[in-house]
Amino acid sequence: MVNAGAVIQVRSGSERLPGKALLPLPFSSGPSMLEHVVARAQQAKAIQQVIVATTDQPSDDAIAAFCQRKGLPCFRGAAEDVLDRFFQAANKYRLDVVVRLTGDNPFIMPETIDYAVQKHSEARVDYSITEGLPLGTNVEVVSFAALQKAASSATELTDREHVTPYIRRVEGFKTQALLLASPVKFLRLTVDYPTDYALASLLYGRLYHQNSLFDFAEIAQVLQENRWLSAINADNTQRKAFASEAEELERAKQMLKAGGFSRVLQKLEENL
Repeated sequence: MVNAGAVIQVRSGSERLPGKALLPLPFSSGPSMLEHVVARAQQAKAIQQVIVATTDQPSDDAIAAFCQRKGLPCFRGAAEDVLDRFFQAANKYRLDVVVRLTGDNPFIMPETIDYAVQKHSEARVDYSITEGLPLGTNVEVVSFAALQKAASSATELTDREHVTPYIRRVEGFKTQALLLASPVKFLRLTVDYPTDYALASLLYGRLYHQNSLFDFAEIAQVLQENRWLSAINADNTQRKAFASEAEELERAKQMLKAGGFSRVLQKLEENL
């Protein structure tokens, strides 16, 4: 039997919202954000284990203590070499298929995990990613063999600071994108800024006690009734780990074009 597990990448350090993973959700009256991520991952039928992968730094002792209280498997590894930490966690718990989650995405849907794992196994690929869902709710699935190869071969700093760029960038890996749809595709459902936390808290405050595993349709209904909610964190930007310099450059061109900076775009292309 294939041993599929979710590894939740999490640490306390955050420039914009320190200690966010252990903040209560909803504010002052709910379980921690990390606990919600764990609970949603545990509800995925395709998952046999849920592992928290944090750092070996003293600042993350609180996360390790949380795992101990909850009886959760917890792996502690390098703070900056996230690829190695992720690989070592998967290796310790003997995972064949690994779902990558993060502790600041409390809106992940169990059905998305199940779908991604199923399609990943059927296609027999090294890496799968869902696309088309709100930011913070897409899922990455990677085979242990691919993860092991990346961990042993990647030398670039950007490949070590993140988990999957090497696999997405280097030839030889079989990858696939799984396009999905959501009625709230435009919404930012990750928690990186205080305003992200505010939106998450408001949505959880409205929906969690009615259905702890509320879905996109229920979020869409709340937004239909309270259209102002989507503006709370609309101006926040997301850091992105590009798989290559070419991908980063193409994204820069798209942003210049969308912003109407045609002369700047022209100069950029002339100097490439």
